[in-house]
This record gives sequence, structure tokens and C-alpha cells, in this order.
Amino acid sequence: MDTLTQVATSFDRILVPTDFSDASRHALDYAKAIAKRYDSRLFLAHVTEPINTVTPPEAAWIDEESMEQRLEERLEQVGAALRSEGYWAEAFNVTGAVRSEVLAFINENKVDLIILGTHSRSGFDRFLLGSDAEAILRKVKCPVLLVGPSVTTNPRRAWNPRAILCASTLDPESAWIAAYAYQLARVNHADFTLLNIEDPHQPAADWIAFEHKFRESLPDAAYLNRMLRTLVTDCAPGKAIVDVAEERHADLIVMGAHPASARVTHFAAGTVPQVAAKATCPVMTLHK
Repeated sequence: MDTLTQVATSFDRILVPTDFSDASRHALDYAKAIAKRYDSRLFLAHVTEPINTVTPPEAAWIDEESMEQRLEERLEQVGAALRSEGYWAEAFNVTGAVRSEVLAFINENKVDLIILGTHSRSGFDRFLLGSDAEAILRKVKCPVLLVGPSVTTNPRRAWNPRAILCASTLDPESAWIAAYAYQLARVNHADFTLLNIEDPHQPAADWIAFEHKFRESLPDAAYLNRMLRTLVTDCAPGKAIVDVAEERHADLIVMGAHPASARVTHFAAGTVPQVAAKATCPVMTLHK
């Protein structure tokens, strides 16, 4: 299967899950910048977890209908503000389990990019973070853009990344991810670096097999020869990736995320949230 043909390097329908936090607003800033670049549709979604039917006495005073109405009004205000700025935007509130409702929304609306704001400086937490983020990250077929707490840039203009770093284990089965990142760099006229974090205690990566698969994944013969970099280090992969991204002034980091049942063709579990928590630029994840 040519995975690259199923993942677009332009984005027409962008989903921004929100809990109205600063992290969500920062993610929305990036969504607006990308929407300016591609004339995208924006879907703002809030997922309300089902109320426990066994209500504790201290919660008896809560007016669920009134809370729902205020939430709907707040969502509509955000949607109206986006439309007043010239964006095609819709806001939705859905009730149900975060994981299942978001995944259903993605499929029904043919979303081709999800943008998530993350709260924690130590990894994923809270709404659409933790286990829910992991599930979404590893099940969706479209790219997921993580805007972490260390991302200080607040884009005001159309998204225009000038330097893209792709971190890879150099497993041939994940070469299509590097090819996708390279194509994204090409269409944005951005510098591209492919980074392999090499463990000195493990066998060296098979560059020949990886490069063969990489070339096969490209839609044409275009290929930048001087783009590969190997870093041999004893430090954690997450820290190494963040350090190189800062050194290269990267505007975007692209990484593979494990599907739930995959063998290790991507970085070990926990590396993506570590990078997202510390990187000063957004992190885009993909998987088969």
C-alpha cells in the first residue's frame, strides 16, 4: 500500500478539540494559521463526558441543562468569532466517551488534520491527553499536530514552515513517514533534515534498505541527497530530538506514532509525549 498517496500535504478539513483552556486556544492559533495557508475548513469540537447516573449528594445542585446551554453558547461565540475573521468554521458539542466520539467525528467529517493543545510539561494530561490522546494519536489515519506548552510562537500569518525535522528509527517500514515529511518540506520550500537517533549499544540501522523504501515512497524522482543526519548518543531520544530541533531552528518536528498493535517501527512509547512537552515547535505524528 502506498501510504503517502493517502496522506495529503495540504489540509482541507481541520479538527481542533477544545476544553477552552489556554492550551486549546494556542492550538486554535495554529489551526487558523494553517487554514489561512490552505483555505481550510475549521471544526471546533468539545466532547462532554456522560453524566454519572448515580449522582453524589454534593453534586445534586448542579443544573445540567443550564451548564449544557452555557457550553453551547460559548462554542457558538468562538465559532462566530472565527467566521467574523473570514474563516469557514463550525463548532460542535457532542456527548459521549472522548475517544469514541472524536474518532467518529473524524471519520464522518473526513478530517485530514487534527490539532491538539497539550497542557503538561511532563507529557500528556487532562482533556484529550493521557489515554484518550494516545488512542486518538494511534488510531486516526490523518496527521495529528501537537502544540505543546513549550511552543512559544503565536502564528499571526499563514503557516509557512521554513525548517522541518523528521525524527526516524530508520526502519524501512516507516520510510513513508520520512517521505511525507520531505514532501511537506518541498511544497513549503522548507529546509529538511532527517534525523536518526542511534543507540551505540544497538546494531546500526540499515541505511540501504531504508533509503530504498524512502525513494519508493516519493511520488517522483526528486530527492535531496544531503538531508540525512545520524546522531550517536547515550541520552534519551526525546531530549536528543528536541536539542537538534532547536539547533536547526525547526518550525515543525515530524515523527511516527505506534499503532496499538504494531511492532517497533517507530520510537518507544513515551518518546512522542516527551518531545511534545519540551519542543519549542509543534510536533506532527503519523502512523499506518
